[in-house]
Amino acid sequence: MSFVNLTEIVQLTARRLPDHPAQRYWDGSEWIDRSYKELWEAIQSTARGLKTLGMNPGDRVGLMAKTRPEWVIADYAILLADLVTVPLYPSIPPEQISHIVEDAGITWLIVDDQSELTKLPPTVQGLYFDGDPQGSGAFGRLAVAGPPLKPERSRNDLATLVYTSGTTGNPKGVCLTHGNLLANVEAIAAIAQDNLDFSMTPTDVALAFLPLSHILERTGHNVLMWHGVTLAYARSTDQLPQDLLTIRPTLMIAVPRVFEKMYARIHEQVRQAGAIKRMLFDAAVHAGCRRYHLLTAEKRLSSSLNTSMRLYDRLVFRQVRRALGGRLRFAIAGGAALSPDIGLFFFSVGIPVLEGYGLTETAPVIAVNRPPLPRYGTVGLPLSGIEVRVADDGEILVRGPSIFWGYWNLAEETQAVLKNGWFHTEDVGHLSPDGYLSVTGRKKQLIVLSTGKNVAPQLVEQKLLLSPWIEQAVVLGNGQKYVTALLYVEPGRLRAWAQKSGKQSLDTPLLLKDGDLMAILKAEVDRTTRNLASFERPKRFALLPEALSEERGELTPSLKVKVSVVEQRYAHLIEGTDPLPGLAQNLRREHRIGSALAALGAGALVALIIRLIVG
Repeated sequence: MSFVNLTEIVQLTARRLPDHPAQRYWDGSEWIDRSYKELWEAIQSTARGLKTLGMNPGDRVGLMAKTRPEWVIADYAILLADLVTVPLYPSIPPEQISHIVEDAGITWLIVDDQSELTKLPPTVQGLYFDGDPQGSGAFGRLAVAGPPLKPERSRNDLATLVYTSGTTGNPKGVCLTHGNLLANVEAIAAIAQDNLDFSMTPTDVALAFLPLSHILERTGHNVLMWHGVTLAYARSTDQLPQDLLTIRPTLMIAVPRVFEKMYARIHEQVRQAGAIKRMLFDAAVHAGCRRYHLLTAEKRLSSSLNTSMRLYDRLVFRQVRRALGGRLRFAIAGGAALSPDIGLFFFSVGIPVLEGYGLTETAPVIAVNRPPLPRYGTVGLPLSGIEVRVADDGEILVRGPSIFWGYWNLAEETQAVLKNGWFHTEDVGHLSPDGYLSVTGRKKQLIVLSTGKNVAPQLVEQKLLLSPWIEQAVVLGNGQKYVTALLYVEPGRLRAWAQKSGKQSLDTPLLLKDGDLMAILKAEVDRTTRNLASFERPKRFALLPEALSEERGELTPSLKVKVSVVEQRYAHLIEGTDPLPGLAQNLRREHRIGSALAALGAGALVALIIRLIVG
């Protein structure tokens, strides 16, 4: 399989599977399917319309809209018309829109709604998906009948300018060619061909909800559409739980935060259940973890453990899978680091979450874990054609056909990261003897304590986010004696706790100063970070009065924390924190109970469960 242009992905799939559903979407009253033939026809007619707007091959077209089926039509149509797609997050502030429009030389920009045309700089002409369908800027009016188009742009031509989130300064335009993006598609397809557990077929349905402005979801679309998968578009993140039950996806791409929230919600429901259900759940998870460790050590599973796992699957794990639609074969996690605890939990449940690693500049996938046995704590093996090495200072260096050819209009910045054919990722990590890549943090974000110890903040933040109490966590401490954490408490849990505890005031600022709450959070910090080195555990913490947000400039559009902004804005909280008491080293209660139950023989375990349930 070798493509010349990205649009061939849909064209060839439409030829192979003309009547198969390509897209499934909610039209306001019901779910509608669009076939691959209909999708390709929509792309063709839209591309013909774009060619009437007076643009030349290689001109840039902005696309600033939420994840929706029309986004995909617009993107492929732009490419089919020999133009370049410039995705923008709908949430970015006006000054960033102006910067990207000016920097990329955008003259046409497509938005969600007619009302959003007012956001656009005066130099730009706008098109909109929603609004007056007869208006001159209606996207639907682009559709023009005519003979089939064949793109002239090939693998070496620019396909897209993707502006990085920019945790410092203005975002930079990453230049990705058709060949860069196609190299990723082809390498991932090669894995699927060789690994049946990683296969993607027309029988699969994937639920799409990540921003298509992010290169991960966009590449995911390219891969899934080549395999004839049906892409279903979630109505909104708020309606995601209901859409999971309705769509019942078999595949999913998500950021780790989605799985962290699922993990926290499941554990919260278990904590509110009766003692019998809690004991059963704890024992099931412990047995699932034990099975994983035996498999990774290539040790034989005992008949007792196999019998126990079948029982646990019927009584516990099946219920968890059912909440996610009941058909999920595996999920891909990317965009940030996945906690090994989260990965191990979902593997035990029967849903392998496969962590991958990459950057916008690498189109994006560098490495990914494979089923049936992902190696948690790593990001898997590099894709075929991708070379990875680790420099003496720990920085991960990469070269291969998916590496971008530079930043738009930024020669010096390009030369700083592309040296002798190697892309310097600014991430640090290491390779195992058998080739598995581990990423431990960002080179520039490593915390160097005054004691000389180095702390990777994302590792500590991953642990803290395992607590159902903690919605956001930022770990700081550069140049200090110890690590400090800024925590945002999950608001629903805070209110529920305050009401149950009979607190006189439900006012959030007062609750955040409550001594009982601080004691609970100290215990949570203690519990979640107990397995870290002593210098990595937060010795102080402070509570954020509100969630970090993109609107206030604290988060990037891809939800990465702008550490310098947060550190400066909340300096008064950091300076006023109190030291935590010594951190406990006890094992978690569920592992104690799980170990005890797992030690029973299969027959005794069945008898015990029957006695607990029946009485």
